[in-house]
Amino acid sequence: MPKDICKPVENCRICCSPELVPVINLGEQYIATHFVTDDAPAFLQTRLPLELVRCAGQGGCGLVQLKHSVVPSVLYFDYGYRSGINQSMRDNLADITSKIERLVPLKPGDTVLDIGCNDGTLLCSYQTTGINRIGIDPSSNVLAHAREKGLDVINDYFSAATYNQARPGTKVRAITSIAMFYDLEHPGDFVRDISSIMSDDGVWVLELSYLPFMLQKNSFDTICHEHLEYYSLATLEWLLHKEELAVQTIEFNEINGGSVRLFIRRGSAVETASASVEAARKSEQELALRDEETFKSFRERVDEVRTELLRVLETIRKRGESVYLYGASTKGNTILQFCGINNDMVPKAADRNPDKWGRHTLGTNIEIISEAQARAERPDYFLVMPWHFFSEFKEREKDFLESGGKFILPLPEVRIVGKEDS
Repeated sequence: MPKDICKPVENCRICCSPELVPVINLGEQYIATHFVTDDAPAFLQTRLPLELVRCAGQGGCGLVQLKHSVVPSVLYFDYGYRSGINQSMRDNLADITSKIERLVPLKPGDTVLDIGCNDGTLLCSYQTTGINRIGIDPSSNVLAHAREKGLDVINDYFSAATYNQARPGTKVRAITSIAMFYDLEHPGDFVRDISSIMSDDGVWVLELSYLPFMLQKNSFDTICHEHLEYYSLATLEWLLHKEELAVQTIEFNEINGGSVRLFIRRGSAVETASASVEAARKSEQELALRDEETFKSFRERVDEVRTELLRVLETIRKRGESVYLYGASTKGNTILQFCGINNDMVPKAADRNPDKWGRHTLGTNIEIISEAQARAERPDYFLVMPWHFFSEFKEREKDFLESGGKFILPLPEVRIVGKEDS
């Protein structure tokens, strides 16, 4: 393991407890966020440990987290994900801003900030005119798409110092951080910085993958080097309480295989927890998220998924039929590498994002082509990598299903979907 790009963590990233116990080990994997060309830099051609541990310290926070950290410059080199590619994600981001505008009525001159703004899709979905829309993101290649939309963007990692240097004296009325909070090496510092720049009547909307859903849906594909933490509500509240912030309401959705959305205000603005927060607390207690047996069962189910997926692919291969990937995704790369699926089993991957065409999956060497080319080549099966978007995909691929094509869904458990099942 190259020590200059990947280092083990000795203490919990939130409460600093040294008592970290194993959750699941997915082996050594290439970094799943990258889709590469033949001239990819050498530092990407290295397998790195991908293992989860849990904070088990007495009185600790209970955080589930990666055992190792990879330096950000490697993780976000030539970052490929764009939030505006799928309609499901566009709808989700528009729903967030709509609810913000109902909860905290914005007016001209107010400032909204999207941390990890990506291509600017969320910022563009606000309906209030005359507001200052500011985005911040360290990935210059996706940020270029935000600039093309005329947005005010900062190409950097978020901190209060970075924000205040760019926008001195400007408090933020609405802050969003979508699918990025779990990427932070020092989440406590991030929460402190949020509190320092948010207006007294402001709101912070935090959406991220939800640990209970990962366990219930066997979605080990959520695990990648980019995502350092895997949160429950209990752990999030432990962290927020330190900065006198509180969860006003909580929502759940199917984004990214199951996410939690928190509307966070200053503690003084939240007199009592909503019914949704109380219900989530009770549900987590019933799931026994500090019990080793809960995680042992998860490990066993993940192994069963791998065994069954390989059995299905081998059966298809023996029949002389073909399988392409549908969607070249970060989550998919974790599945491919853990299961040992490469271009001998699945030669090509169809993807909507033209930035990925001509590249291949890292470590498994599957060529990425357009959806149009894949349809023309008529594989017998599509193995769906972003399986949580399947309802959108099956509508888009009605002709494929009508012609006898079938989809393979790897999670929550392996199943094959044909015309008669859709």
